[in-house]
Amino acid sequence: MTLGASDSDAAMHTFDLAEIARVGRGDRVDVQQISDATQDLFDETLALVREELGDEAQNRPRERMARTEFVPQNRDLRSIFLLADALGSYDALNDLVNTYSPGQVMSEEIGDKARRAALDDKELRKLLEYQEQIQTALKSANAYLRDVAIDEFNREELHQLHEIIILAKQRARELNDILGIHYLHAVEHVVEELSAFRDQIHSVERSIDGIFLVNSEVLFVPTNRLVECVNILFQAVGNAWLAKNIDGVLLLAARNLIIEVTAFHSYYGKLQIYDLFRKTGGNVTVQSVGARIRGEIRRLFNACKKDNKLVLTRVMENAERDFEISVEALQEEAARNAIEQVKIFMPKEDAPKAARKKNLFRRVLGWFFK
Repeated sequence: MTLGASDSDAAMHTFDLAEIARVGRGDRVDVQQISDATQDLFDETLALVREELGDEAQNRPRERMARTEFVPQNRDLRSIFLLADALGSYDALNDLVNTYSPGQVMSEEIGDKARRAALDDKELRKLLEYQEQIQTALKSANAYLRDVAIDEFNREELHQLHEIIILAKQRARELNDILGIHYLHAVEHVVEELSAFRDQIHSVERSIDGIFLVNSEVLFVPTNRLVECVNILFQAVGNAWLAKNIDGVLLLAARNLIIEVTAFHSYYGKLQIYDLFRKTGGNVTVQSVGARIRGEIRRLFNACKKDNKLVLTRVMENAERDFEISVEALQEEAARNAIEQVKIFMPKEDAPKAARKKNLFRRVLGWFFK
């Protein structure tokens, strides 16, 4: 069995979401609400423009960097130049003022699909690139208005810039919502896929031989696919729309599955851990195995593109418990889980130790000094 079953296999797999999330009847899982950093920066940028439009700001002295570029004197050309300069490029300006710009048309088309199913890699990449384009224009405008030339705009140009920023803010919010809907589908797929794999993990014998064979078949976890699942989770928890709309039980289940499967991946079939037992005749410490396991888990999480953080709160009848989704928290719990599983088949401390093998040098010395 490999991680990454076909869609038909995933559809046939059934699982108990509450059991995976380890929540009882009547419990609920609250998801921490997070702010959208892009929307916050839009608000900050709009505040700069609105402050400049205020009567009390008209004659206020302002420190600014010296301008060295040529500014057109023609009224129309001047307005376009300043607006494009504020946003970073003419392309960014055209995309925001044109209702039928390629970026806007593309996001609307892909958004329709995202409401029905998860996007493919190409579609997701296009949306992320468009989001980056808008964010770049926003950062440029914010820095421009703070440090360069806000006092070069007349009131009409400030009003135009104000309207463009509002339009860009709306597009950015819609784009973030589309991505949130996609990530919601993607997290559901991750839970389906990893829960099927979890069922196989539970059939593993707790023995040295058992960690290599399951039902006489080699059980294999493709590292690349597991990394993709981890990346999906961390991309998802950084999305403000998803945090407001996802079922907390589903997100907690995804967290638990990532920890369990990552833990299994860190020791199962790992030749270096097997060699520790084989070469030492079983005389291996928890510390040495733990170091190997932590190294495996660290390498896997080093491939993560995001380290977004989110807190889930399981609310029970008389108590609450927080669960953090972060690279640090998941790495630590996966390592603890893996070490506990390996300790099951490690020799007990009071078990007789295997005789230490003599190397060739010591055997030769023994022949001479009998």
